This record gives sequence, C-alpha cells and structure tokens, in this order.
Amino acid sequence: MQANQCGHKWIVSLTQQEEESDLDCALTQALSDLLEINNFAAYINKHFCALVPPTLITPSNTLEHVNSNQIPYLLNKATLNKVRISHAHGITTTYIPVYHLDDIIGILIIETEQALKEQTCMMALHILNIYANQLWLLHKSRLDPLTGLLNRQTFDKKVMEIVSGNGFLLPREGACKNRGWFLAIVDIDLFKDVNDNFGHVVGDGIIAQVAKLLKSSFRVEDYVFRYGGEEFAILFQASTQVDAYNALNRLRANVAKYSFVQVEQLTISIGFLELQNIDTVSRIVNQADLALYHSKRTGRNKVTACSELVLYEEEAITQEY
Repeated sequence: MQANQCGHKWIVSLTQQEEESDLDCALTQALSDLLEINNFAAYINKHFCALVPPTLITPSNTLEHVNSNQIPYLLNKATLNKVRISHAHGITTTYIPVYHLDDIIGILIIETEQALKEQTCMMALHILNIYANQLWLLHKSRLDPLTGLLNRQTFDKKVMEIVSGNGFLLPREGACKNRGWFLAIVDIDLFKDVNDNFGHVVGDGIIAQVAKLLKSSFRVEDYVFRYGGEEFAILFQASTQVDAYNALNRLRANVAKYSFVQVEQLTISIGFLELQNIDTVSRIVNQADLALYHSKRTGRNKVTACSELVLYEEEAITQEY
C-alpha cells in the first residue's frame, strides 16, 4: 500500500529538516500524500508550553468552521496515542493527537466522507510523532544551556525574519494590529566586579537569575536571548515607543529591587530601538548598542531609546555654539 511504500520517504524527509518552516512543509506534504486529500488542519504548540495556544501550521485552514478558540478544548479531550472519531451530517471527523513524551502539543483534524482506515490513522500518528521529535530537537538547538533563553545564533535569524516580514509580523489575537517590533539590548552593570568578588559560579547564577527576570517580564510570544556573556537581547511588540520604554523600564526596576544570592543588589542598563527598515543585523544591533552605551555613560541603571541619541547630539551641538 502507499502508506508502507512512502512511509520511509516521509520519515527521512521530516528528520532531514533544519528549519521549522521546512519541517512544517514536509509534514503537510506527507499528510497530503498519505490522506490523498487537503481537507485537514494541524495545530501545533511550538513553544512546548501550556501557556501558549497551538497555532495552525498547515498553509490554509480548509476546515473553515474550526477556529483557534476550539483547539484548547479539543486538546483537553485528546489522549496520548489514541485517535478519536466523530460523525455528523454525513461527515466523519478524525482527531489525531500530536505529542512529545507525555505532553500533547497539538492536534490534527481530518474531515472525510468515509471513515479513514485504521492503518492510515496509525501512519498519520507515527508521522506526527516523528514531526514532534524533530520539532523538539530544533527547539532545543536554539536554547542557551545556562539560561534556557534563545541563543545568539537564533537571534540573528529572528531579527532578519522580523525586518523582512517573513512570518513574524502577525499580531497577537485580540491585540492592536498597529503594534511594531522593538529590539532591546540589556547588560548587567559592573558584572566584572561580581566575578572578581564572588567567583564565576556565583556569576553564572546571577546570569541565570537575571534571565528568569527577563523572561517573566515579557509575553511568551516575545523572544528573549542570551546575546553573550552578561548581555541579553529582547525582541518584543509594543504599540508605541512610549509603551516599549515603559515595559523596559519596569524590567529595569524589577531587577534593581530584586535580592540576588550573595550579591544582593545589582542593576541593568538598556538601549532599544524600533525595527522599521530592512537592514543588516550588525547595523541594527550597533544602533541599540549606542543607546545602551549612553545608558552606561550617564550613570547606568537606565533605559535609553536610540531615537533619543539624536536629541542629545543636537543639544551638544547647540551648547558648543
């Protein structure tokens, strides 16, 4: 049968993918070949976090009556390794769970006029399991081992995806569609003193704790990276520059008042800008760095927008004359 003949090809295709978008395409193609229809929708939680609802990964939702609000309910009813089938109005709907280890991370919904063969359902279940394992490997490869934040290699890619508009400019559900993307560079103030006075083990613990504070200060859909050493980067959405500044200033205040082990108090400095134009990653980061350096030079424990630097330069020129 076709499933047996093509199963190996589908598995090889899935396990060869090194990008999420390519992995999604490989899954969609495998399911289309297996089911020989396009009347299906796959919803996957790519964050592997219960706080984030699964999103549609198939190119278009051909099941127009199924909306994202129904998916959490369907996931709650799903059981590991078990296919669920319902019949209504002459249509058979098959629900196949997507799971990794003991966690259900998504669901495949298929509509057909006649019930699918058991062998087809089992092959679909197997394909989805391979997909989930590969997705987890890609997810883990993007994480910094000390902090659990996204790593530097992932940062460069995400910035370019955002400024080029490739799939990362979709507004959150219920959110204002006029949100823009912002980049913030965050640096722990006087961190060398921490390592010199308390040692690198304590220093690593401080970095990990600051990472937790950063992660908890932003939405799950935002991107928080360990950029290098004691430096972090945040890609997040806000309606205005004022809103972005307020979010970052709350983060700064939360760190300043936090009681760290042994070190007790420390602060962070931040520089940020809105991502408006297509540019190289290095030039974008350099602009944020200039704002960060201004925060450092003018006393630390501050947030500076890149747009403010123009005003400071104009003031300096005016004072010279």
